[in-house]
Amino acid sequence: MIEILYDDDALIFVNKPAHLIVQRAYDADEPVLVEQVAAQCGHVFLMQRLDRGTSGVMFFSKRADINAKLTRQFETKRIRKRYLALCEGELAERQTIDAPLARIGAIKFAVRDDGKRAVTHVQPLEATKNGSLVDIILETGRTHQIRVHLAAVGHPLAGDWLYGERNAARPMLHAAELVMTHPVTNQPLRVVAPPPEDFLAEARRRGLETGRTDLESPHLNY
Repeated sequence: MIEILYDDDALIFVNKPAHLIVQRAYDADEPVLVEQVAAQCGHVFLMQRLDRGTSGVMFFSKRADINAKLTRQFETKRIRKRYLALCEGELAERQTIDAPLARIGAIKFAVRDDGKRAVTHVQPLEATKNGSLVDIILETGRTHQIRVHLAAVGHPLAGDWLYGERNAARPMLHAAELVMTHPVTNQPLRVVAPPPEDFLAEARRRGLETGRTDLESPHLNY
């Protein structure tokens, strides 16, 4: 069963497990998040995506008549997402990475001058030589944005086999919080998801504190 974080007549927010793809690709037998959510809750419309290895908050629409409003919120950057990441090395300085991204292969992206603008805000929560726990706010939402940007500044995600090393069970990225305006009530809506055990275990393995308030009560702070 998929964990439901928020549910009403218009929207459903779930806590996506790592290793689960969002929508079907090639394998007809592979489990798919959107199909599992639909099996639990009825027909839903996919409004966003997370990489297979990423865990955390995702939402779906239940009503076709609100989808344009939701798309408009994405376009005007009124849907804000916060991530927690474990990255390699000692990333101790708060920074904004403003670097354009372009596709360079079938599944890979890179920083390139001819790419689309991408902006990532990085706030270190704890930094050691064995790895760092960072808080990330996306100003744009490009494919693999966090993964490519962290690798570009020399701190790839722990376990990121595509842009770093396969030294953890998965790329250690967790979508911790999503804030938006409810498309029906027009009221602010904030949904959070605690990091899963594999994320916390990897943090402990690297000597990072796992009981801090930042992990338990994430908040958008940019």
